[in-house]
Amino acid sequence: MRSHPFFNEPVEQRRIIIIFAAIAITLAANIIGLLQGITYVFPHLLYLPILLAGYWYPRRGAAIAILIAATYAGAALLLTPSDLGVTLSILARSAVYITIGFVVSFLTIRLRQSEEQLHDLIEFLPDATFAIDREGRVIAWNRAIEKMTGVPKMKIIGQGEYAYAVPFYGEKRAILIDYALRNDPDSETPYERLSRDGDAVEAEMIAPGLNEGRGAHLRCVATPLYGPDREVAGAVESIRDITGEVMARSALRNTNRQLTTLSGIIRHGLSKRLEELYRHLTIGSMQINDPASLSLLRKIEDSADGIRRQIAISRDFREIGMIPPVWMPVQETVHQATARLDTRGMVVHPWTERLSIFSDPHLRTAISHLIENAIAAGATALLVTYQIRDDGCAIILEDNGTGIPDDEKERLFAESTERSGHGLFLTREILGITGIDIHEEGESGRGARFVLLVPQEGYRIT
Repeated sequence: MRSHPFFNEPVEQRRIIIIFAAIAITLAANIIGLLQGITYVFPHLLYLPILLAGYWYPRRGAAIAILIAATYAGAALLLTPSDLGVTLSILARSAVYITIGFVVSFLTIRLRQSEEQLHDLIEFLPDATFAIDREGRVIAWNRAIEKMTGVPKMKIIGQGEYAYAVPFYGEKRAILIDYALRNDPDSETPYERLSRDGDAVEAEMIAPGLNEGRGAHLRCVATPLYGPDREVAGAVESIRDITGEVMARSALRNTNRQLTTLSGIIRHGLSKRLEELYRHLTIGSMQINDPASLSLLRKIEDSADGIRRQIAISRDFREIGMIPPVWMPVQETVHQATARLDTRGMVVHPWTERLSIFSDPHLRTAISHLIENAIAAGATALLVTYQIRDDGCAIILEDNGTGIPDDEKERLFAESTERSGHGLFLTREILGITGIDIHEEGESGRGARFVLLVPQEGYRIT
């Protein structure tokens, strides 16, 4: 007859031997004590096998407690004088044994359920995750990291001395989880790009041991685990393979560099052709006296100006988003935008001295195009103010020009509209980087009114 595999494990065998030995020894001690008339000391020894059974085998712990209590009660009733008080004392003590067995078993079952839930949580995480205890031994190794490293859980659990680093680096060495375990912000690490968020540390690394020696680019996050008294009890690390993402970023950078080079060549060529066109127009206007011909030349020059502006806009559009957003003072930005333009006598009044907004650094370019739009509409004054609203801060640019016809408002910021030459499409793109919305609320014939709505977290007043 084959024995149950449960009883074949060395650890289980040792536990069973310990429990049965503890039961035999404590019951023998109680019987000897009862024969000697001692009833108040040795019964306490029976708590030991009850506690061990309830902790190691919680689903059998209550039954073992009942067995111990019944054996003790039977022996005590046989070996002690028949007395009501003694009998009640023996029965009460047996009831305590059974109660303790049930309580320990119940609490242990709840503890095991919590441990299983935590284990399942780690086990089925999509990211490769493992954990170590305070001594650096592996205590968790989930399915994702098994798949990533090819190392099965049963071969790594319980291993220490940096064994978990071997699948990644081919050698035993400290990795990110060890720096999280130390929980020392000042400790030196081999990671160039390491960041901390509270106790958590994050870094990117290249693991040469993965992908059959081809290596992999990984993003890792590690954090210490704390015990009940806030002492460091271990650490856990999650790992994500971002090799594809890194390759895509590299390819995108190369593509952007090539496109930037190509667009620069095209702009340079167009600029030279425009210079030639302006030179011919200048010569032509000096040699031609016919009013109709001169009018035609002016129209050609206006078209050339439009092409030049489109070239400038394409250069600005290439550069937006390349520099991280910053806090920018609105009034200073308006003054800088005005200073770089020929306003043709139009006066700009900004009333935004204390306001700063979180924006792409090309905010000045966006404001410049709005000012140019007012100049093109024949405005003589432009007022810049702001209002605090429930949904954010509204920056308002109002002019006294001809305004925007109603049939143009819907396509005002579209890339294909004729007004894109005034840079409004580019303005919307610059503002949109940090979530700033722009729309036009003016009345046709009574001036334009552009409203820039800044999110609540995107403005501050100093």
